Amino acid sequence: MASLALPELKKRIGRRQLSPLHVFVGDDSRLIERIVHDVEATVDDSDRPFAVERVYAGEPSGSPMSIASAARTFPMLGDRRIVIVLRAERLLKPKRASRSADGDADDPSDEDADASTDATPLEDYVADPAPSTTVVFVATEVDRTRRLTKKVLAAADVTEFAGFEAAGGQARAAAAGWVRAEFERIGRPIEPAAVQMLIERAGGEVSKLRGDVERLLLYAGDRPSISRDDVAEVVAIATDVDDWAVVNAIAEGETGRALQAVADRLDRGDSPHGVVGQLRWWVSQRLAEADPGRVPAAIDALLRTDLALKSSGGDDRVLVERLVVELTGRPVARRGGWGGRR
Repeated sequence: MASLALPELKKRIGRRQLSPLHVFVGDDSRLIERIVHDVEATVDDSDRPFAVERVYAGEPSGSPMSIASAARTFPMLGDRRIVIVLRAERLLKPKRASRSADGDADDPSDEDADASTDATPLEDYVADPAPSTTVVFVATEVDRTRRLTKKVLAAADVTEFAGFEAAGGQARAAAAGWVRAEFERIGRPIEPAAVQMLIERAGGEVSKLRGDVERLLLYAGDRPSISRDDVAEVVAIATDVDDWAVVNAIAEGETGRALQAVADRLDRGDSPHGVVGQLRWWVSQRLAEADPGRVPAAIDALLRTDLALKSSGGDDRVLVERLVVELTGRPVARRGGWGGRR
């Protein structure tokens, strides 16, 4: 395994000198998303729809065979192809794995093993990657005893995203310093009490803290400063995720609650495409009935977001959050419910 520190990774991205295989691992998903976007930006804008592909491990397009096939595809335009394998922990640390006699956590008799999860095509690719392609595996964690994981880690440059590099009681101070620096960077004052509430509600999860800060900025708009009340409106304490909370909040005209609800869905690992699909259903089935005058603009926003997601036209989370803001307007009269609980 070749460990690649984040500062050096950024330098290589700036020079467009990426390796054939990279692994981004850790729980700081917000920072990982930014770096993934930077990796994709090494391809010219005009070539990106054809040369950049995002797949989700475990889905049909994210099977080991499909990933290997995507990686071997020759660039249509330009000289480089980027394949981003999201939720790669499904391959590198699957939920269900049995241990074989040689100590590797891969047993063909495992009840989950079938043709779609056979790792052999990907193992073969990792052993001889295409020089014109960069494959990036993005995982929250990996199982280093698994045969596929061993081979990927041995061949790839591995960058860990563990969050704030502070230990013990220094972690809270580091988090507060980072929050203040983020708001200073954009010239927006934030109350000390607001900083403390942000940290408390993040519960020690750096990814949640980064996401809360971005949602707070999106919600606050042109406010001259950020208050504790703003944080209380947008940033919720972690709770069980309600699959229908996004559409319920949009329907009731509550932007802050809608942004928090979509963040909960994405933090749980839900596909952005799935969230957009649910919003498309709500617009066509419920908004069309209750307030048809808003439907054309809503459909336009949905189509733009869907195209951007499919063509890697920006950070997935930011694209979905902007869509939520666009769809949220005056409350919509509820007629028989939206299809989910509140």
